[in-house]
Amino acid sequence: MATSTAGPAGGLMSDFRYVTPLYTKRQAADLIDVPRQTFRNWAVGYAYKRLNEPLVVAEALVTTAGAQGPTVPFVGLAEGYMLVAFRHANVPMQRIRPAIRWLEENIGLDQALASERLMTDGAEVRWDFKEHTDNPAERNAVDGLVVIRSGQQVFRPVVRDYLRRVTYQDGWMRIIQLPGYPDVKVTVDPWINGGQPTLASRGVRVADVLSRLQAGEDSRVVAEDYDLLLNEVEALLPQAA
Repeated sequence: MATSTAGPAGGLMSDFRYVTPLYTKRQAADLIDVPRQTFRNWAVGYAYKRLNEPLVVAEALVTTAGAQGPTVPFVGLAEGYMLVAFRHANVPMQRIRPAIRWLEENIGLDQALASERLMTDGAEVRWDFKEHTDNPAERNAVDGLVVIRSGQQVFRPVVRDYLRRVTYQDGWMRIIQLPGYPDVKVTVDPWINGGQPTLASRGVRVADVLSRLQAGEDSRVVAEDYDLLLNEVEALLPQAA
């Protein structure tokens, strides 16, 4: 289960570091290991039309701000991270969208995907959505995310694995352990290094380590300078290639 840490009164959503854009859409997509066009569709929505059928409009699911430069705040990255979890559950996103709307309406939060309540009672709320929709595809989408265990509705393992990689504070996702680093713990936290990928053991920016490795420095020297374990530095070598 993901952990929670204590935080100041008022919650993260009132702090500029949580809602100020930190990443471009490309950067956000790369951080959570999802195709860039997919993240863009989540961030801005899209529309398409089939022959002899009405226009289909898919609204944005990820919080953004501004039009140029960094447009994705940490809360938007957190929302995208959970969408990746749902995507890996092999449920088509167009079937998940109505369930997300239902979740937000019933939890009463605009950014429900970044809320700790998604972890605590989101599965149950989604199951309620299944019981209220007459659309078979939407019911199947919920089945792809939620399963009954010991008489309770819980998220399927692939989603629970993603939830275990996050830390919540004041009810909101605060720290994400990035999925693209299987052999070393790399996190993003808007309060540390401006939300850039960071080696969790020492708070060192991944970019700082990579820049030295790419310059040809010996990994042992880099590890010693940053007080890192050698295997932590060597786990980043594929990124430096």
